Amino acid sequence: MPYLPSEAAKKSEKYNNIINGDIREYQSEINDLKDKQQVSASIDANSPLRDEDGVLVSFESATPGISLEEDFEEVRLENKQFFFTGQIDNEFTYYFQPIADDNGDTDTDTGDSSENTEEVEFQLTLRDYLIQFVNEYFAEEFTPEVSTDMLHNRLLQFFDENRKKGENAQGWKEFTEANINLPHAKDRKAAGISGKRYGKVKKDLRDFQYDELIENHLYRTPKGQEIWLRLGFPYIVDQSPGKDS
Repeated sequence: MPYLPSEAAKKSEKYNNIINGDIREYQSEINDLKDKQQVSASIDANSPLRDEDGVLVSFESATPGISLEEDFEEVRLENKQFFFTGQIDNEFTYYFQPIADDNGDTDTDTGDSSENTEEVEFQLTLRDYLIQFVNEYFAEEFTPEVSTDMLHNRLLQFFDENRKKGENAQGWKEFTEANINLPHAKDRKAAGISGKRYGKVKKDLRDFQYDELIENHLYRTPKGQEIWLRLGFPYIVDQSPGKDS
């Protein structure tokens, strides 16, 4: 009954020599090359097997995809790790170099950056005022970490509950007269919140225009005036007055 060549090699030394003859021949050449490298002291894990001319030598076995070389034939790459000493530039200034104009002058744009920073800080201060205002009116205990959605919802509720016009709060006239000389300051009276103005309230909240919200809307409500005076906050002026004021 027919059987595999591997089984024939096990049963007969003759077949074994025929089947594995090429492997023995390759192995003999490999050992010879290894001995020569040993003599020249060039054999190590970073030096693959080569012949006398320096050509890389590889022998394929009878098993597809398997070579007859040993472990040292796998080239080992040195594992290097770089360390930085001193101060590392983590501001990415390399990618934000000043742009030179046609005259060779550079524009660092520090003025706009400073103005933007001041505007952000100004609006954050007003946000803190509004948080304390909401806490006073609703008897809440919100901290500066309160979500913007929660804060804005409470403010909208306040304006919705205080739409009617009325008399100015006690002390409001003196408060406005003391600040009327501020640039763009207006003599706000408790004229109430109309439907159209309520829409502007929503827009100012959506655009985070807290200065407009305070002077143009909150100061128009008797309750808003009363609470603002009670908290002892300064008079807030709309920094960008216009037709929507």
